[in-house]
Amino acid sequence: MASTKRVVVAALIANFLIAIAKFAAWSITGSSSMLSEAYHSVSDTGNQVLLLLGMRLGSNGASREHPFGRGKEQYFFAFVVSVILFGVAGYASLRHGYHKFGVESAGTNFTVNYVVLSAAFAFEAWALKNAYAGVRREMTEKGFGSIVEAFRKSKDAPLITALTEDAVALAGIIVAFAGIGLTDLTGNNVYDAIGSVLIGVLLMGFALALAWENRGLIVGEGVTKGERRELIDGVETTDGVVSVVDLRTLHMGPDSVLVAVEAEFEAGMATEELKQATDSVEKAVKDTLPEADSIYVEAQETRS
Repeated sequence: MASTKRVVVAALIANFLIAIAKFAAWSITGSSSMLSEAYHSVSDTGNQVLLLLGMRLGSNGASREHPFGRGKEQYFFAFVVSVILFGVAGYASLRHGYHKFGVESAGTNFTVNYVVLSAAFAFEAWALKNAYAGVRREMTEKGFGSIVEAFRKSKDAPLITALTEDAVALAGIIVAFAGIGLTDLTGNNVYDAIGSVLIGVLLMGFALALAWENRGLIVGEGVTKGERRELIDGVETTDGVVSVVDLRTLHMGPDSVLVAVEAEFEAGMATEELKQATDSVEKAVKDTLPEADSIYVEAQETRS
């Protein structure tokens, strides 16, 4: 959680500074692509605030109203981020670029655009480096083989959202560079307008992908196949356990998992022996999956 928070804070600082610089550049140059990038950075800044809010609320412990804690707050706010990215930054960029088609003025002061975009690229690269390092740590811990697998299977929504936003931000800067550069070379404003439209499409596409992934987390997802196999192996090697009859898991947050185990125990066990075996199963689950903070064991005794 602490490493994820650092990643989000780094992205927040970078996006806030970049947004100011981009709006200043747009006010000087009138570039459509630059305004789209400014919308993008403002959206990202607000999104980081929402992610931090979700992490703060999600860290609250269990209560009578929320017996399993509020970890899913992080999934909700990550979903809100995807909606804002689509509806605010993406749509605004697309709309502004569309209305720029047919405008003959290509603007001036292209040097300002290049300087600001270069600085923005450096800041975003720094933020992406931090986010990527966080994802690499999770890939090592969870055994994910690629970034794509981490995007699909990770339960740390704030971390994946930060990585996605930073990657899309770098791609947007490259598109803006191309649009502004071609307009500078040709004097034709259509390239700047196309750049703005492409940035909007890029934002909306990634926003939809983020929304889809966060939808799964809000609805409820269990642990990965590998983690499930390890849990079953850990329980079945516990003294007194014959086999696992049923195992169900549910992520209540990035670092909170509910585990329900129905296990078949050896026949003829005394009440105290069965209790000790049940406690051992709980310990095996916790040792295998440290995030498991709500563990329920149902004992089924083998019939003679």
